[in-house]
Amino acid sequence: MTCTLAEWFAVLPGNGSAAQRATARFEATDPGVQILARHEGRPWIIGRSTRPLLAVHAAGVSAALLGTHECGEQELSDALTPADPVGTIAALMRGAGSYHAVLATGNSTWVCGDVAGMRPVFRAQVGGAVVFGDHARLLAEAAGTVRIDPSHLVMHLLGPVPPLALAESGSSPYEGVRVVPPGNVGYVEDGRGVAVRRWWSVPDDERALPEAAPVLRDALRRAVAVRSRGEPLVGCELSGGADSTALSALAYEEVGERLANFTRAPADPANDDTDWARLVAASQPGASHETFEVGAVPAQFAGMDAPFALDAPSPSAASPLRSAFWWRHAAGAGARTLLSGKGGDELTLTALPYLSYTRRRDRRTARQHVKGWAALWGSSARQVQSQAVAPESYAAWLAGCLTRQDESFGWEAGPHVPPWLTGAARTALADAVSTAAAAVEPLHDRPHQHTTMAAIRALARWNRLQADAAGPFGIRLGYPYADQQVIEAALSARAEARTSPYQNKPLLTAAMRGIVPAACLARRTKGGYSTDTVTAAAAMRQTFARLLDADCRLASYGLIDAERLRAALTGWDRADERTDLLLHLTIMCEIWARTADNHPLPTLDSPAEARC
Repeated sequence: MTCTLAEWFAVLPGNGSAAQRATARFEATDPGVQILARHEGRPWIIGRSTRPLLAVHAAGVSAALLGTHECGEQELSDALTPADPVGTIAALMRGAGSYHAVLATGNSTWVCGDVAGMRPVFRAQVGGAVVFGDHARLLAEAAGTVRIDPSHLVMHLLGPVPPLALAESGSSPYEGVRVVPPGNVGYVEDGRGVAVRRWWSVPDDERALPEAAPVLRDALRRAVAVRSRGEPLVGCELSGGADSTALSALAYEEVGERLANFTRAPADPANDDTDWARLVAASQPGASHETFEVGAVPAQFAGMDAPFALDAPSPSAASPLRSAFWWRHAAGAGARTLLSGKGGDELTLTALPYLSYTRRRDRRTARQHVKGWAALWGSSARQVQSQAVAPESYAAWLAGCLTRQDESFGWEAGPHVPPWLTGAARTALADAVSTAAAAVEPLHDRPHQHTTMAAIRALARWNRLQADAAGPFGIRLGYPYADQQVIEAALSARAEARTSPYQNKPLLTAAMRGIVPAACLARRTKGGYSTDTVTAAAAMRQTFARLLDADCRLASYGLIDAERLRAALTGWDRADERTDLLLHLTIMCEIWARTADNHPLPTLDSPAEARC
């Protein structure tokens, strides 16, 4: 597979001959590879980058930051503490933005990414030595072992996402390539094997709303500023929802007339997002705003027989013409940075067991919230209270997550198992879950905090692939809601400040008061985009059936039962929402497997000219 990434990096081993062998492997994969930084005179970090890499050498330590950050040379030098590399990593990662940090001393190398997973860290043996990098496929190619790991791929068939303990078990889509979980640092010391240490934890949610709102406002302001500063034009995907509205308003505050808002009108006439987007744009004199009406943008799944080549399964791969249209237009308007509000829902909405903890510190607010949810859902207060009970331990939940039939709250969404999985695939999943449950710890002992962070990381795994796809179009996608400072600001706020039956996203609303138009802050509706997907998928079901029936890669790996899948495809028109989701995930994984295996997709009747 030809490398199409606009940015990637690999950290070379300390041994000179091993570094030379590794460099030669990467040059064979990407002839455009460059030396990005040196340590003690030798090549240290190689890859591609569209921006300067910040590297310093002080006190016997070399340090580098790769990505979007606000750090300067002096600040980076001041943070270096040779005797405490983990403390140094934690200090380096406190800044605004989304980036990797790399440290090297005379005998050790330390590499870490962000806490959400937008900046992953992989490792593999390349040329006889450990090499760290930010893309699994490139490491697999450099190692000469490009083989899909079926035991990892099967996780992606679970809906809506695999359990966090499986997703962060260390495996990657490729055999021989391992991943360092977010919030951890991978390191090699004195030539020994790779080790992993945690440097970040989910905070307690103890700040009351008056204290928490300005902290979130400042964090979001810095997250937008670090992506906007120095840009000739800043683009913003302005849907009209609360999350994108906040980013657009903050970007206008930063760059003024150099802001370009882009809105795609939804297919559902009941969705009033576009009206709100226009209201926001009207409050920004001099900034531009383009709205693409229904029919102006290629449909979802258009061009899916020539999907994006991505590092892992992702919905992004299946709609290349739709995404390409969007990014080309933004780039043509002069934008290099495009801000996205994805991640705002995951960050600011909270699982119902938060009420168990609210009750301990504010019984009156807890009672009000119970009554409010009951009225909103048309249920009784007793039913709400039963759903708000803290669940069993995380280990117990994980151990039974594949076979549990009830719909009571779990620590994470799902997982739902496709009925067309083979017996061998089910056994592999059960074994993986059993192994993980024996030693797993939640991200936080309060279930609602774990649930929120797990959702943030699940979305980040998809968003970072979307960013990879956008890079070759000259677009740097920015996801401020995935920044560490923003996550900490939101998750440090009391859960009852983040979510409420009486107000949409009270914490974000309070944070944006005086920045976002008051009418937008009072909005009570929330637009949905399922109609767009349903409409596009309905026209593609026969095409999907051909994709999964013609030399199916998932079947060749022993993951799906072709007959059971065929039956599900035949009844897709009558499928419930869960089955519909699982079928889409199966298609996503099949498209990725064919691309990763360099196995041609069948010629599809893709609606290249369809618009929505």
